[in-house]
Amino acid sequence: MAIRISEKEIDARLQRAEELLGHHFADRALLRQALTHASATEGSPEDDYERLEFLGDAVVGFLIADTVFEQYPAFPEGDLTKLRVAVINGSFLTEVMLERGFAELIIFGASEQGVGSRGLPSALEDIYESCTAALYLDSGLNEAKRWVLDTLGPYLDPELLATAASPKSRLQEIMQEQGRQVSYSIVNVEGPAHAPCFTAAALIDGAEKAQGSGSSKKEAESAAAALVLERLVG
Repeated sequence: MAIRISEKEIDARLQRAEELLGHHFADRALLRQALTHASATEGSPEDDYERLEFLGDAVVGFLIADTVFEQYPAFPEGDLTKLRVAVINGSFLTEVMLERGFAELIIFGASEQGVGSRGLPSALEDIYESCTAALYLDSGLNEAKRWVLDTLGPYLDPELLATAASPKSRLQEIMQEQGRQVSYSIVNVEGPAHAPCFTAAALIDGAEKAQGSGSSKKEAESAAAALVLERLVG
């Protein structure tokens, strides 16, 4: 039988989270919200981490984009996008939070309590983003950047481009998990015959989601898929 977490235990978790995040919160309620799963709030969205997760997703995306833009000035847009998408990957975020011991700090409700809970991997990914948002709101962008680069910086390696799945493969994998269909359509061809420029549209369940261009149909489709992935990760 699941036991309700006491306020004393919650306080201990918040203290440990501050140690792991390397930040003492002026507004500790932000940190508590960042660690609180929806199952523990009895339907009060202002008390769980989902709103902070929404903001944190954007903050993490911006900070990684800004970093790769500065670190790799010779990279074209396509490689910058691929590296950004590869780094802001749920498996990386989950791994970071698992290794740092955040699995024991999430405030679950009775239906989801325990390290073996069904939603733990997803929750770890979510609280990476919600904790980033909490740092940003409590102390500004520089503090959020310190945390993001400390945790994701080691993954910002150009070699990741060679080992990461192609955008089309990754998008196909994600959509299959959701029971959705991906297709592509060449919508335009410009330029001379010896140097054509193709524009492809990526469609999800028949609806166009993005367009990409390249010197071949394959490159154009890959560019379109990368844009869809970028939007999916914020």
